[in-house]
Amino acid sequence: MNKVIYIAVICLGLNMPIFGQVKITDKDEQVTLSAKQAEFLDKNEEYMKEWLKELQTPGVSVDKDKMTFNKEAQRLINDVAYRNSVYKDIYTYDDVKVSLAAGEYIKAIWQLLTIYPERKEHILQYIYAYDKVIPSDELVVNAFYTYAFFDPRITTIENGKPNIYRPDIFEDYLRRTKEIVSYINYFREQEVKKVQN
Repeated sequence: MNKVIYIAVICLGLNMPIFGQVKITDKDEQVTLSAKQAEFLDKNEEYMKEWLKELQTPGVSVDKDKMTFNKEAQRLINDVAYRNSVYKDIYTYDDVKVSLAAGEYIKAIWQLLTIYPERKEHILQYIYAYDKVIPSDELVVNAFYTYAFFDPRITTIENGKPNIYRPDIFEDYLRRTKEIVSYINYFREQEVKKVQN
């Protein structure tokens, strides 16, 4: 008797779904890939590793008295037009939808972080849903350390570095970040308890 399993993998970094079909028989459970398919998977595996690493790397890292900026942070520093296009006074779920459709996941998390006090439970569930793929607390921390440092309502850019002139707003976003991370940890603990029972 033949069993057919359909596998749907959504490659978020590629912004395209990849569908594959694998036939498994009771006698033979081997999957055969062509050389072209194997090469495609290998190339995309490296791309996905790099993409996941970028999702987990904060935009700004501070080590003693040295600040390091990732690609997105450098773009926010150096490209005034881009920086102005990223930040708004008020974000909506439509902004989040546009960012997700463009594959800008950290930007979408930042937008959710700015909306956070509204519909708190919905936003927490939405962010936590990513935890199955990548630690969602890291996404939230990354969003804060990438976008809070360059928000024109919080900082100015002087000599290629952010200068925080509104620490009160910065602290509010930090408080939200910590709160969301604590909820994520709570949700994880609850899942472990469910499994144990």
